[in-house]
Order: sequence, then structure tokens, then C-alpha cells
Amino acid sequence: MSYVWPAPMNRSDGFGDRYFQQTTPSRLTKNRREAALQLGFYLASWGMYRGRSFLLQKAYTAHLGAVDCLADPRWSMLWRDEVGANGDSDEIADCIVEMRDCLGDTYDAFGTPTDTLITKIMLGTVACSPACDRYFIAGFKAEGYSFSYFNRQFVLRTLKFCRENLAVLRRAQVKIKESVGTQYPLMKLVDMYFFQTGCEQST
Repeated sequence: MSYVWPAPMNRSDGFGDRYFQQTTPSRLTKNRREAALQLGFYLASWGMYRGRSFLLQKAYTAHLGAVDCLADPRWSMLWRDEVGANGDSDEIADCIVEMRDCLGDTYDAFGTPTDTLITKIMLGTVACSPACDRYFIAGFKAEGYSFSYFNRQFVLRTLKFCRENLAVLRRAQVKIKESVGTQYPLMKLVDMYFFQTGCEQST
């Protein structure tokens, strides 16, 4: 990794209000409307309400199903442990893929949920996946990793990247916290690294 930390704020401030970092699944269930509103504002800050997004035509209540999915006890290990910090790759990968499918299903009634939309939700709430947008994918491929769509192999590749670069990522966490006062999860750092790589490839 040759990246210079901390990252440009246009990618790092997407972790913004830290609402989901500071909550629990039980609180999501108790305050599901508030959580749906917070999720909507988070997605808007990441550009998911522009262009032809089906979300433009929907109220914040379109996110209630996603909130219920996030609060499901099946994902307790993702809420409890920092994803990418340990070696339980197979079990965690299966859990992450199941969450992606669960979240996607909650939006099917409103439109076509893309990998970009769902992974931005997964990153900004449980921090269990990088956000698979255009620049991230470009950076991921530029570093020699294959990507066609979000699947188990992609998750395993990101977990392996965390394991192999854990010492560097941990130092980056410390540096960023000293700089902006926020503890960034490992998957957020993975997202920032490949996003910036993709940006540099496009210039």
C-alpha cells in the first residue's frame, strides 16, 4: 500500500453523523423511523438521490425495510466485531453476502437496488463492505483484483486485503483519529484506499 493517509475528505466525510456507529440493532428496532430518516440522509450525502435513482420518487419510509434487515439478529457478529480484523473469513463472508441479499430484497418493491446502493448502506451502517461505486471498482481492478459484481469471492478478496495489510490499516486508523477525531473501521479504510486509487487512474 502506497497511499498517503488521511484520505481526502470528499471520501472520508461520508461516515458523517456516526449515527449507525453509535447505535445497536435493538435501538434500530426501537427507533426504526428515525433510523430510516438517518439512512436516507446518509445516502443523499453519497449521491444516491441524484440522476435517475428510484429513491427520488420515494419517502424516507422506503428505508424502513432496510432498517429492519440491519437489525436482524443474524448479523450480530458483524455488529459486534470489526470486519476484517480476524481470520474467520468463510463464516463472515457468508454472513455479509446474506446481508447484501436481505437489503436488496427490501428495495425490490420500489426499484432495482444496485450493488452501489446496497454496499453504500453496508459501509455506512455496519461497515462490513466497501462501497462498490465506479472509482472503487476502477481502483480495485488497477491493483490486480478481479471484479464483476458483488459476490462471495469479492468479499473474500477484501477480507484477505485487510489481513495482509492489517498493520498499515491500523496505523492509518490512529493517524486519521488524531486528525479528524473519528475511529474509522477497517472496511472504510479499504474503501478509501481503492477509491483514491481509482480516482488517480481516471486522471
